[in-house]
Amino acid sequence: MATPLFFVFFTFSLLSFPFLSLQTAFIAPIHKDHNSGLYSISVHLKTPLRPANLHLDLGGAFSWIDCYNHYNSSSYRLVKCNSPLSDSFNHGVCGSCIQAPTPICANDTIFSYVYPEKPSIRDEYVDYLNAKLTDSENVVTDVLALSTTDGSRSGSLRRISNMPFACVKTNFLRGLARNVIGLAALGRANESIPLTISAKFNSPRIFAICLSGTRLGSGVAFIGSKGPYAFSPNVDLSKSLIYTPLLFNPQSGSIYTNWLPSYEYYIGLSAIRINNEAVRFNTSLLQFEPVHGRGGAKISTSTTYALLQSSIYRAFAMAFMKEAAMLNFTLANAVEPFGVCFEGSSVEMTAAGPRAPVVYLEMEKGKVVWKLGGRNSMVRIKKLGVDLWCLGYVNGGEFPRTPIVIGGLQMEDHLLQFDLEKYRFGFSSSALLQGTSCSKFNFSSSDNFL
Repeated sequence: MATPLFFVFFTFSLLSFPFLSLQTAFIAPIHKDHNSGLYSISVHLKTPLRPANLHLDLGGAFSWIDCYNHYNSSSYRLVKCNSPLSDSFNHGVCGSCIQAPTPICANDTIFSYVYPEKPSIRDEYVDYLNAKLTDSENVVTDVLALSTTDGSRSGSLRRISNMPFACVKTNFLRGLARNVIGLAALGRANESIPLTISAKFNSPRIFAICLSGTRLGSGVAFIGSKGPYAFSPNVDLSKSLIYTPLLFNPQSGSIYTNWLPSYEYYIGLSAIRINNEAVRFNTSLLQFEPVHGRGGAKISTSTTYALLQSSIYRAFAMAFMKEAAMLNFTLANAVEPFGVCFEGSSVEMTAAGPRAPVVYLEMEKGKVVWKLGGRNSMVRIKKLGVDLWCLGYVNGGEFPRTPIVIGGLQMEDHLLQFDLEKYRFGFSSSALLQGTSCSKFNFSSSDNFL
């Protein structure tokens, strides 16, 4: 029987233009603010669309945006009480307002007591008897637009309707990077940006980030894609991913949802080595405490440098200095927030960063190892006649909620995948050792729409 002409044309189209068949995978640039050390994701919001930068929060459950500073959009909608979206919130009440309808005022709309929250709150000790509560705010939905991708380049912008955001007042942005107007939540909650997109487009519940520390180019976030994650010159970092299970902290760090599991990402860190030197510390600190959720090792884009509980930090710093002495590093007076610094002239540079002792983060009793070289362990301080290389791991105090927080510096130029279908965390070896970097994704397409 003759093959229908339409089928031949359709098949030829998919083969000739495979990019058209992958419209549910999205990307967005990630920028580093070098003053704060924090990261933001670049998106388009509202109608008409406007470019916007949102603070990148890996552990956030719900995105939020400044609705008080001239919020103009023809597509925003207030979330009504008892609607399916409002019913998905873990805690909220209905409120009323007698002013003219705006994103911050309307009758019969849900006010959120769970959100908004700043990322720093999750790392603080919560005094449940005298907790400082944030104001309740309306929840709105509006248009979000991201570029589609085939994994190697950016494509056309695609609008994503009804993306939920909590409103915040303008002063809520204090402490975040310059020019951000809100927060992009990438946590495990169904209302986070990755899981909302996956539900709308029936795409994989998987996203990946590749943070860049250079001022010359941005990093990238992949949403709804298992890969490829291709960087110039044709290096697919998905091929070098190593996986370990994601762990669940049984208690959220939020005063509002402390009875629920955390939305943040924890890994089963079991040991740390610096070269062949074991860092000796009380590993029971990493066990989750069932009442308040203390313990564990988490990954955070809202922490510039790794934070280590004081006893862990002291052991880590001593082991690092011992190995650094074998490389003839010269100790110098430390500058805040660092506890250990070396003379810049004593540290040799390589194409992959400073030649420094290698940090090995061990999981699954050493079966899985994340290797971090000098690029991810040391920070250059060069100003006002000072030239130092400082250890990019900071003393997090005696009683932090999370004993080990892996920060942005440790993640830079590693492709990190968060697979919420198989509940696993994937990490690549350093992109610099593979002849590329997180700043070498092709963002050359125009802003045409699908």
